[in-house]
Amino acid sequence: MMVKGNAMIKVRALTDQAWIVFAYDPKTRVVMFHTKDKKIMVKLKEGEKKANVNGKSVSIDAGVVNKNGLTYVPLRFISETLGAYVKYNAKDNRVIVRTPTAQQEYETLMHGDLTEAREIALKLPKFSGDAPMLKGGEGYHHYGFTFPEGEALRFIIDNAGYDYGYYEVNEEGLAIKKWQYDDVAKREWGVKPKFKSSVYFLNQWVSGLYTFGKTDAQGNSQELGKLRSEEVDGRVVPIEGEKRTDD
Repeated sequence: MMVKGNAMIKVRALTDQAWIVFAYDPKTRVVMFHTKDKKIMVKLKEGEKKANVNGKSVSIDAGVVNKNGLTYVPLRFISETLGAYVKYNAKDNRVIVRTPTAQQEYETLMHGDLTEAREIALKLPKFSGDAPMLKGGEGYHHYGFTFPEGEALRFIIDNAGYDYGYYEVNEEGLAIKKWQYDDVAKREWGVKPKFKSSVYFLNQWVSGLYTFGKTDAQGNSQELGKLRSEEVDGRVVPIEGEKRTDD
């Protein structure tokens, strides 16, 4: 919620245990935060516009608020004080918070190793916007991923041939759906992308087979490798000789 222009967030929304630990004392109405290594410790008291950071008093724009039994804290102050990256998107009325670990992943996603960036991209929160709800199929036996050659920030996900979704990663590090085809409902939404050349990764996990290869602009595919599914640590593998072009 917003309090005089300050974004407030529920304490329990800050659940990254690799980043911070928190506690709330209902008797004293004090919220306590500290980084996992305990190098930064913060205390805030409900209603007060001061915080205690490593023993020093610091003024803040908005104090802790308790509403309907839920405790809210000033998002930017807590996040930045504890070493996180914060950015407010006024257009979409959205706040992006990345913990130090998540910020490192973001840098890899945008500018790092191609295979690592692809792994991170596939794990991102995915936003479908106004795309219609997909109809489920029966007997899901494989999943696949297709990326433009040399790229990590655009990809298509194939769910056993029942549906296909095309996503683009924006500057905030969010995967936004731009196209989908629902083979069960025989329904298409959005604009299907055109890749000049692409690489694919197909995990036929029921049969235990993982294959990968390239596809040219005309749709001709060339298998480059074949592995057992249990040999593959992630969702994608390195393609020999492929260089990143979208960083």
